[in-house]
Amino acid sequence: MRKLAKTMALVLAGSMLLTGCGGGSKPAETTKAAADGSKAETTQAAAQGETAKAASGENVTLTLWADFVTPERTKYVETMVENYMGEHPNVKIEVTPLPDSADDKIMTAYEAGQGPDIFLSSGPDITSHINGEYVIPLDTYFDNWDKKDLLLPAAIETVRQYDVTGNNQLYYIPNGISFTVLWVRSDWLKETNSTVDTWDNLFQAVENMTDKDQGRYGLSIRGGKGGAKFLERMMYAYSGILSVFDENGKCTINDPKNVEFVERYLGLYGKCTAEGDLNYGWTELAAAFDSGAAGMIIHNLGSASNHMEAFGGDQTKFEAIGMPLNDKGTSVNLMIQPGGMTISSTCKNPDEAFDFITYMTTGEPVSEYCQQWGVVPVDQDVLENAKWIDDQPWYESSADLLLDDNTLFYNQYSWLPGHDDIYGEMDTDSQYIMTGEMTAQEMLDKWAAYYQECYDKFYNK
Repeated sequence: MRKLAKTMALVLAGSMLLTGCGGGSKPAETTKAAADGSKAETTQAAAQGETAKAASGENVTLTLWADFVTPERTKYVETMVENYMGEHPNVKIEVTPLPDSADDKIMTAYEAGQGPDIFLSSGPDITSHINGEYVIPLDTYFDNWDKKDLLLPAAIETVRQYDVTGNNQLYYIPNGISFTVLWVRSDWLKETNSTVDTWDNLFQAVENMTDKDQGRYGLSIRGGKGGAKFLERMMYAYSGILSVFDENGKCTINDPKNVEFVERYLGLYGKCTAEGDLNYGWTELAAAFDSGAAGMIIHNLGSASNHMEAFGGDQTKFEAIGMPLNDKGTSVNLMIQPGGMTISSTCKNPDEAFDFITYMTTGEPVSEYCQQWGVVPVDQDVLENAKWIDDQPWYESSADLLLDDNTLFYNQYSWLPGHDDIYGEMDTDSQYIMTGEMTAQEMLDKWAAYYQECYDKFYNK
């Protein structure tokens, strides 16, 4: 049974995200959003008259854009909007669904002053929205919200991390989160009397599950596109380091424990993995696991339905497990930027917009959202009591992880300009390590130097 008493651990985990030289410790003048007389403040002041009218019961029209939507997700959004409007007859909400990778479209609209009143995103590029003064801080609304304590503290602290002004403000309300898990063949673990509760045990389990004569490998490595992102998450889970930059602003990517992990993990290539892993992307990785060629892969909860179909719904054959315990006794993960909802600085009725956001981020609406998007809810009531979580072991185990004292999250600095540009090159360099053409130390030194340059440039060191 999941225990809400353990959520105090999330306060600690969330605070860890903000230690060291995080965005919250730097001067506000590093961004336009902190300037006096900002666009957002001016727009909010101008909107007060409109808000007062709306509060009196006059008709209000809000525009809502939602990204990363499929036809099924569009139907969900439209249904929730219809339900809300049924309870609020003076509010009309116009929905515009957006495809995946829609940030260019919304940024263009923001820059033209034609953005939506509300943006429902699966993981917004919030720093560019903040720096452009396109969204408003929601702290006052949040502080006065009677259900604010329902939301996981660690999720709220993660969202505050994206305010690089140094003011630690809340610019969107999160609804669901995603993090990395091990998808493991439970039956293979049982058959080989193996466990993956610690990293040492995991490496031993990979060896135990490997039987090349049977075409069976203990692990499939994502050596191709996207592999470096997951490699980074695993190395921090292994080392237990909680920030990509330490308290002095020095990059930790090439810490000796991270180097040790890369040597051990990529060193499994060809020994306990198929040779084809060198170029595997997600499609090939999933196929290896689902076909019975690999006993373990690293991904997230979004692939659960694929595995259910592949194994004919037999949940005794596979399971999702959190990051193993490291030498510090903690399970460190990355809380991938939570999805959520923002209010634009051009919105004339922010009170009504926030009321709709509270409806969408708690209770049944957010429960349905999380099922549609394949993420874990941040509403603790839903996390604790939703039947669909109990019915799907990978969600139940994820809920347990979120409420476990030993689960911590590291600060990735994903908002740092230039941060993501290095991943493609690191995908290639990791292949060089797998083929013996580069050492782990060389790769991580190069990676650290690039991140350090991005950090120093941003903070004008």
